[in-house]
Amino acid sequence: MTAGYRLKQRGINFQILEASTTFGGRMKRNLGFADFPLPMGAEWLHARPEVFDMLIANSTTKVAVQTLGYDKNDVYAFWDGTVLKRANLSGETDLKFINSSWFDFFEHYIVPFVIDEIKFQNPVTTIDTPQGRATVQTQSGQEFSGDAVIVTVPLKMLQERRITFVPHLTQSKTHDIDTAIFWEGYKAFLEFDEQFYPAYTEIGVTPSASGQHGFYDASYGQNTQRHILGLFAVGSAARPYLRMSEDVVAQLILSQLDEIFDGKATPSFRKIITQDWSNEPHIGGAYIQDHEDWKRVRQLGNSVGSSLYFAGEAYTDGEEWGSVHNAALAAKRVVDQLW
Repeated sequence: MTAGYRLKQRGINFQILEASTTFGGRMKRNLGFADFPLPMGAEWLHARPEVFDMLIANSTTKVAVQTLGYDKNDVYAFWDGTVLKRANLSGETDLKFINSSWFDFFEHYIVPFVIDEIKFQNPVTTIDTPQGRATVQTQSGQEFSGDAVIVTVPLKMLQERRITFVPHLTQSKTHDIDTAIFWEGYKAFLEFDEQFYPAYTEIGVTPSASGQHGFYDASYGQNTQRHILGLFAVGSAARPYLRMSEDVVAQLILSQLDEIFDGKATPSFRKIITQDWSNEPHIGGAYIQDHEDWKRVRQLGNSVGSSLYFAGEAYTDGEEWGSVHNAALAAKRVVDQLW
């Protein structure tokens, strides 16, 4: 969507081929569980708010997105499997969206400029890039042609060979696609009658580089009286939850919380909503691992020839990766290269 938005600003014709029935992908949002938007995927802003203006690149548009940083005195806890250790959440730089989300930002500022050019339910099956041109075929049998194509699918789709490239990608490009680690991903939100948990509770993962696991106060900073706890799990930490029914996951999470917080979870539990990103048919997981080799990420983001480009959270310049703003800035970089 960012690439389309930038192309629109420059008067370049484009079309977005979207595999699913809606836009947003891993920015999915839920409006019915709580009295504020719940980000079922991308949640935090891992940059300064100025990045919104950078993405809009329009001096006449004032971005009104409210974010909130954590207080250095907020409680951070670490559970090592036996003991819960508490400290102050000092040094945390991530920002929370207040009464909005990444999805809301795109829905308000980006989507109106590109919605007419999105072809929904059009998974791409073949990309043919003869010199100076690009032809794309979709599962429905449609064919689209242009001067260039920007591939923005999640890395897992390339690893599973969902798209055939003609000519074949280089051996080095294919090797980096296959060896990069695309983390499994799972999120859940649980409502309780009371708040018995701190702002963030990290669950120890072994080895530490294999994933992340934590519970956090999803109501933090929101204008609400409801107690919503979020679960975030990627990599090896997500695997116990994957492809399980919601009831089974609820019992698993409540058992974990009861152990950590002295049995306070189950008596206070009201309801749960879950999101298994590894089971999404056109996504297959969360994002490229935090500990990836920056050289590999840069190679993933490099173009092939003059008509095949890559942009997204896994296809950056290697400086940063794995977040929405990096994905959007990667699209900006590619469009700047093209035109």
